[in-house]
Amino acid sequence: MEITGIDNSCTYGEPGVFRGWLRFKNPTLAQYQWPLCEIRGTSPGPKLCISAGVHVNEVSAIEAAVRLQNLFDPQSICGVVSIIPLINQPALYRYSEYVCPIDGKNINHTFPGRPNGTFSEALCDAIVNEWTPGSDCYVDMHGGDLREQVSKFVLYQRRNDKEFDEQARRLAMCFDSEIVLGLPQSYLARPGRPPTAFARGNRVALMSEAGSNGLADEETISFHVNGVLNIARTMGILDSPAYSYRNARLICDDYVWVHSPVHGEFHAEIEPGRRVEKGQRLGSFRNFFGETLAEINTPSSGLVLWRITHPSIPRGEPVLAIAVEERAQPLDGSDVN
Repeated sequence: MEITGIDNSCTYGEPGVFRGWLRFKNPTLAQYQWPLCEIRGTSPGPKLCISAGVHVNEVSAIEAAVRLQNLFDPQSICGVVSIIPLINQPALYRYSEYVCPIDGKNINHTFPGRPNGTFSEALCDAIVNEWTPGSDCYVDMHGGDLREQVSKFVLYQRRNDKEFDEQARRLAMCFDSEIVLGLPQSYLARPGRPPTAFARGNRVALMSEAGSNGLADEETISFHVNGVLNIARTMGILDSPAYSYRNARLICDDYVWVHSPVHGEFHAEIEPGRRVEKGQRLGSFRNFFGETLAEINTPSSGLVLWRITHPSIPRGEPVLAIAVEERAQPLDGSDVN
C-alpha cells in the first residue's frame, strides 16, 4: 500500500490519529485512492477494521464511518482502529445501485476476489490481503439502497468450528439488531460477502445492515455507530460500558430470496423485521389497470430481512428475503424432529 497523510495527520503507523489517502499496489486499482483514518492507541491491543460505501447510496453507513473517526481517542484505546468510509470509489457521484460502474460487478458478492481479475475482484483481493491483514475483526457496514428497505440485522459466517462460531456470534450480537444471521457452512464453497471470505482463512468479519431508500436517518446511523463501539468494547479496544439493547437480536441460520413471478407493480403486505409464517401472502403484483397478475407467499416461516420498495419489479428479480430462525438443539446433541 502507498499511504499519504494530510497536513494535520500523525505519521502513519505511529500512535495518534492518521488521516490521509491509501493507494493499493495492484495496477488495476492505480487510478483511484481511498480515504483512510487510522487511530492507533498508545497501548498495544487488537486491530479493528471498519468500512462502508461498498454500495454508495447506503449513506447511513457512510455517515457512521465518518462519525466513528472521532470516537476513538488514541490516548485511551488499546490497539488500532482502521476506517475506510467509502469503498466503491468509481461509483462516487454516479449513484449506481449495488454495482461498481467499471465492471458491473457487485463488490459485496465478489469476495475474496483475485489479484488478476476485474476492478471489483482486484479491490476485494486488496481489502483482504493488503488493508486488513492482522485484523482481529472486520466490519463492513451497509444499509438501504435507493429502492430497498432493510431490517436491522447483522451477518456472520459459521464454519461449524465451535470456537470460531462462538467468537463470531458474540461480536455480531454487539449490534442492537432485530436479526443476527449466521450464514450456513455451505456458503464457504462460493464467492460472496466479507464474512464468508474471511471465515475461509479463519478470520472474523461481520456485515451490518440497516436503513432505507438512500436516507441518512439518525436511528440508522446510531445503529451502526453503537454496534461498532460495542464491538470495540468486547474486543478490549475501549474500556467503557456497552450501549443497552432494545431489539430481540433473534438468531437465524439461513435465508431465502423471493423473486417476482411476473412483470408488474408489487404491493407489499409486510415490512422488514416482521415475522411471517410459511404460506402467508406477502403481497400481490398488478398491472396498470389495477388487475391482479400474481400473488407471492412466503416459502418458509421466519423474519423479513429486506424488501424492494419501488413497486415496478420485472420477472425474476428479487422482491424480498426471509431469514429462517435457528432451530433449538437439544443438550445431548441429537437431532430435533
